[in-house]
Amino acid sequence: MALEAVIFDMDGTLVDSLPYHHQSWEVFFAQQGIHMTPEEFDRIHHGTLFDIMPRIFGDHLTDEESFRLGSMKEAAFRDLYKDEIKPIDGLIDWLEQLKAAGLKIGLATAADLTNADFTVDAIHIRHYFDCIVTSDIVKEGKPSPAVYLYAAQQLQVNPANCLVFEDTASGIQAATAAGMKVIGVATSLSEEAMQQLPVQKVIKDYCSLATHHITSLF
Repeated sequence: MALEAVIFDMDGTLVDSLPYHHQSWEVFFAQQGIHMTPEEFDRIHHGTLFDIMPRIFGDHLTDEESFRLGSMKEAAFRDLYKDEIKPIDGLIDWLEQLKAAGLKIGLATAADLTNADFTVDAIHIRHYFDCIVTSDIVKEGKPSPAVYLYAAQQLQVNPANCLVFEDTASGIQAATAAGMKVIGVATSLSEEAMQQLPVQKVIKDYCSLATHHITSLF
């Protein structure tokens, strides 16, 4: 077994966007006249927007209605974040190192294509990725391993030869279920909380990483 591909989640892993997502949910709930406690929100906030919207509005919601409501929420996010977006420290140099090492690079996110395009183009990293997989392609959200398995298929590598960078418990669960090793990025969770999850290593940013740190995991 040898490392062949590195797959990144997006929000909280390429960019520290989660505070802006939380703000956009507040805007969306205000628009819809919805009142939800933080505890209630935490219980429903996992997976794709196709998963989340029926939890808020009811199982009767059609895919078309979920898409319309999700588009409203994400438009609020992009409006809030567009002037603040930047890569996590060290990311660009790290992507350069991975490319120089001949590794394939994938992006596997629960976000939709519009948000993925917005993010990778705003920080000018599209050219690093050999595949970009979004919820438009794989509708089954994390903690299902589906998005990571699909990314491995697109990269034409065995899942066991993939390393994932993730920032959430559900994402780590998804990657682990896909048979992949995981490095946790401590943005949405503390380093202490992240170390309780099945990860090989925990980082705060990419500044101190070198390729020998990850090839030695395989």
